[in-house]
Amino acid sequence: MIIKCLGAFLATAALSVAFEAPKKYLLHAGVAGALSWGIYLVILGASKDVVMATFVATAVLTLISHIMARIWKAPVTMYLIPAVIPLVPGSGMYHVAYSLIYENKSAAANYGYETILLAGAIALGIFVVDMVFRNNMLQKNKKKSSDTSAAKLFRE
Repeated sequence: MIIKCLGAFLATAALSVAFEAPKKYLLHAGVAGALSWGIYLVILGASKDVVMATFVATAVLTLISHIMARIWKAPVTMYLIPAVIPLVPGSGMYHVAYSLIYENKSAAANYGYETILLAGAIALGIFVVDMVFRNNMLQKNKKKSSDTSAAKLFRE
């Protein structure tokens, strides 16, 4: 498991270089990728449900990315995009194409269905956590704006 997480760390750091992220953020992005892959492996080992493991790992990755972005004052996508790549179902897409080439339609349908479920789990994991952060930020902004308007009333 440690070797797999190290591989995810290296892949994420390499993708960060390919996406031209500043050098000071490469280590952070690599850690986010390794953590999300480790969480994926732990949940997959415990539940044997690939979709649930992908969803939870993506949700935790999105949470980690938001926290890192606020700590180091960087865009969330600088951590999220490279670190989510190890979770992307590339082998499923390969098996769909392979099955279609060899005219095995039932296998292609099965792999396609699973690949769509995994892609949906990734999208849903990002969406849920992002909406929680966005809603939290909107509430903070409303509170600040209402505080400033009330302060103006008392000054006048």
